[in-house]
Amino acid sequence: MSRVMKFGQGVVAVRIAMTGMAGLHSQQTFGFDKGIATDPVTVTFWKNDAAVRQFAYGPAVHKMQMDQFRAEDTADRRSFTRLKVLSSEGSWYGGDPMR
Repeated sequence: MSRVMKFGQGVVAVRIAMTGMAGLHSQQTFGFDKGIATDPVTVTFWKNDAAVRQFAYGPAVHKMQMDQFRAEDTADRRSFTRLKVLSSEGSWYGGDPMR
């Protein structure tokens, strides 16, 4: 359980670090009552490919956490989905993801 807690703390650190990243439209974590209640899903929306790559693979908190995860195998399952919106209708959490 300690390795899972360590992974969860790393997720929180990554989410805090990404808050000020240029090109981030929004970030959310979804939990579900049945099935994957203990494995929330993190979804981020980005304004361009360069921003996604810089966040995911650049020299920052996310890369450090991924390196640690690979070295220590701190989680059994994980779901982090990054995407760039190609077209949209309506809003996502009050904002237009295409802007």
